[in-house]
Amino acid sequence: MLSIHEHASLEEASAELLEFALDPSNWTAALANGATVVPAQDVRNQRRVGPLRIYAVVEVTPSLEVFLRVAFRAPGLTPVKAADHLESFLARRLPLTPNTEWQVEVDERRWIHFVRRYASPRLQA
Repeated sequence: MLSIHEHASLEEASAELLEFALDPSNWTAALANGATVVPAQDVRNQRRVGPLRIYAVVEVTPSLEVFLRVAFRAPGLTPVKAADHLESFLARRLPLTPNTEWQVEVDERRWIHFVRRYASPRLQA
C-alpha cells in the first residue's frame, strides 16, 4: 500500500506536488461523464501537512481541454479557509492574479476542489 508523502509546510508540499502534477507525463484523462475525480484514487497526486490533505492534478478532457484541479481536505475545513490554502499552495509557481476564475466544488467526502482552465481553450493535435 502506498502512503501519502508528509511535509512540514504547505510551501514544501507545494514545491514537490506542483512539480509532479504540472509535468505533462503525469497529466490524467478526466472522466468522460464529467464527474468529479475522487482524490483517494491516486496517492501520487496527494501530500499531507499535519491534518491537511492536498491533491493536485492536471486533467485532460475527452474534448482536449486542460484543467488544473487542486483539492484540500481537513477536519473543519471551510471553502474560505481552503481558498487561503490554495493561495499559499500556488504562490511560488502559479500566483493568483485578479480576474482568474476558479470553480469551487465540495464532494461527498468533504474534499474542497478548485478547478480552472490550465491551457488554452483547446489543444490542437
